[in-house]
Order: sequence, then structure tokens, then C-alpha cells
Amino acid sequence: MRTVDIVERIEGEAKLVCTWDDKIITNAQIEFLNFRGFEYILEKKAPLDALIYTPRICGICGQAHLKATVEVLENIYKNLNYEIELTNKAKLLREIGLNIEIIDSHIKWFYMFIMPDITALSSKDFSSYKPLKGEKWLKSSFITSEIIKSLAIIGGQWPHTSYMVPGGVVSDPTLLDLTTMKNYLDSAINFFEDDFAGVCIDDYLSFSKAEDLDKIGKDLKDFIDLCFEHGFDKIGKSYNRHLVLSSTELFKVGKSNKRVINRVDLERIEESCEYTFNIDKNKQSKEAYTWAKNVRYADNFFETGPLSRAVISKRAFISKLHEKFEDSVLTRVMARMDEFVHLLYITKNLISKIDISEESFVKPKISLNEIKNAEAKSVVEASRGSLFHDISIKDGKISKYNVITPTVWNLGPGNKSEPSVAQKAIIGLDSIEKAEITLRSFDICSVCTTH
Repeated sequence: MRTVDIVERIEGEAKLVCTWDDKIITNAQIEFLNFRGFEYILEKKAPLDALIYTPRICGICGQAHLKATVEVLENIYKNLNYEIELTNKAKLLREIGLNIEIIDSHIKWFYMFIMPDITALSSKDFSSYKPLKGEKWLKSSFITSEIIKSLAIIGGQWPHTSYMVPGGVVSDPTLLDLTTMKNYLDSAINFFEDDFAGVCIDDYLSFSKAEDLDKIGKDLKDFIDLCFEHGFDKIGKSYNRHLVLSSTELFKVGKSNKRVINRVDLERIEESCEYTFNIDKNKQSKEAYTWAKNVRYADNFFETGPLSRAVISKRAFISKLHEKFEDSVLTRVMARMDEFVHLLYITKNLISKIDISEESFVKPKISLNEIKNAEAKSVVEASRGSLFHDISIKDGKISKYNVITPTVWNLGPGNKSEPSVAQKAIIGLDSIEKAEITLRSFDICSVCTTH
């Protein structure tokens, strides 16, 4: 028996095709059937044009693509032994912009994707989470619109900002701007304490035991209770291998395959098109059924995203939940929610560190259009996990641009010997509803995946 389920309310759409035997899922194909061709569009463009194109790969994580692009262009200079001068103010404004984007995305994901699906499993009245009409759904929409205003102050607009450029940022906030940004983040902290978790943020950040779950109230408690009621503390488990490609104030680079190692070699990343459509039909595999590629590190599938970042960084509360519930749906969702709280706290502190008397931008002395041949890579932690950009320049034009997104790491088509991370988490489940929630726990992005 086969079940085909269209997964909606994600960035784009996906098709989940499950094969059943005796009411158990024995195989799961995750199909991404739209293609936009950003990598091809970028070919023969001037390198700086990528700053306009790549943020439009995604309407949710455009900041991450922008930061990955500006850093891959700066790494071109670095590989030619020309160091770009970057002020601390520019570095802070870039990280603050990325953090605000992640905070906004995590709150939307919880209320607009996770809660409507998991509350649908219950016979209790959870109409306040109903999409577009529910009181909690509407309140979360209001608070995310407030948070994203703080990003527009430094980005000039949202989404699809392009304020990061090689040499810094073209943004010069005043003290009033910075105070206004903090006020927006304070609104989000009030929302966390009064509506989301029912606990003071300072108390939450001191949580260090799995038993601290019992101190959580409000909307997050609804999720936790439903998780235990329907067994999501035991299902959704995959390889329990974790990878983080980039570091920030909160995240550390590293990989975990039974033990954490804070070293990653980008040369060990490999893509495969065994099950992937090709625009050149003469090169297309007979096995192809999706536009998503496979990507593996050192010949193994690794999960990326908030759970991986918490495991690698050894954040106390989530590390204890991970010890007890492993890489279950419960732990994966809790890691994403824990991350947005930590980012709220850290981002406010980063804003306080900005010295407005510093320059925001120092113009490079060499134009990228004058560079004959060069290559570079960059990595950024996006909302859904690790983002990788790879560029080649020939005669001042982009000759090749490759993007590997977090969804490709987590939701690839697998290979003949092993399922991908999300496929493994779904195989063995006994209902399509549980399969879809497990799939959602990775925070799917179809448009990023089929860029």
C-alpha cells in the first residue's frame, strides 16, 4: 500500500509518499517537485549581483543566504591573499540581522506549522491554535511582525535585504535606532514569559535538568503534554549524528557521531544526484523522483539544525533532554524553541556592544570584476541548519555557484544502502499524521532545497 500526502504550510510544498506493510511505514519518499534554477541564473553574472539574487532563494532565510554570499565573496579576496578590512560594528550588525531572522522563523514555525498539526490529534478544544483565526495564532503573527521590524531598521526592508556587502554593511544605525531594536526584542521577551512559556527568561536560561520541563507552562506546555500523550518523546529518531558548519556567539562548529569533535573539514562534504532530476534529460537517472540532492559528510548522513547546534555547543537543558529522549520529535522541537530564547538574550547584548562611532563599511581596493580566476566557500548557520555556498569566478564573472541548504542535509532522497535523516526518522511509524509531524520537526524548506 502507498499513501501520498501533500505537505502544505511550509516554504513551498512537498509530497510525502509512504509505503506500508501491516500498518507500518516501510519506506518514505520525500519529493520536492518545483525547480527555480538560481544556480544557473547566477552563471555569467557579475559577482556582486549574487548579493541581490541569493536572498531571494527564500522568503524566510534571506539573511542567511545574504551572509553566506557576502562571506563567500570576501573569501575570494582572502584566497588571493588580500584581506578584507571588517570593523567590529559591521560584524555585529551582520550577526544581529541573522539572529533576528532565526528568532522570527522559530516562532512562526511553532505556531503556524507544529501546533496546528499536533493539536489536531487531540479531542480537546485547541481552536485557539487554528490557522488564520485562532487567538494564539493571531497573537504569534503580531509578535513576529514586531520582531522583524527590528531587522528592517538595519536592513532597510524585509524580506530580501542586501545591506551586507564585501567590506561591511551599508547601514549606520543611530542610538535611537538601536534603542528601538531593543524595544522590539523586549516585546518578544514579554511574549515568551507571558504567553509562550510562563516563566521568567532568566529562570528559563538557568534550566539544566530534564525535570525542568515540569516548570514550563502556557503554550509550550500544551506542546509538551501532547508530545507525551502521543508518544513523540519516543518517535522521530534518526541516526543521532549531528553537524554544525559555522560558529557565532551561540553556536560552535563541530560534528557528533557518539562524541563531539569541534573540527569540520569542508572538503569532506559530497553531493549526489542518484535520485535527483536533471535539467539535461540526457543526464537524468532513471531513479530520479525529486529535485533535492543528497549530501553527506565523510560518507555519512548527518542532521543539521537547532538540535545539532545545541548538542555540539553542549547547551545544558537541551543536552539533558537529548540524553533522555535522544533525537526524538520532542527533543528536536524543544531545541528549536530553546534556541530562540537564547538568541533573544544574546541579540540584545550584541546590540549593546555596537560602537556607532565605528565605520560600517571599508571599501575593498580591488574590484571583484577585475579578478581573472578564483574560488571560495562559505558556511552560515541558518534557521533550519547549516548553509553552504561555493563560488567560482572566471574573467570577472561567476562561472559556477553551488548552494547546499539545511533541508538538503536533512530531507534528501537517501541512497540504495541508507535512507536520509528524515526518511529514517519516518520509517517504522504507524500513522501518516505522525509521519507528517516528524517531517515538520526538521522545519522543511522546499524553495531553498530546489533553488
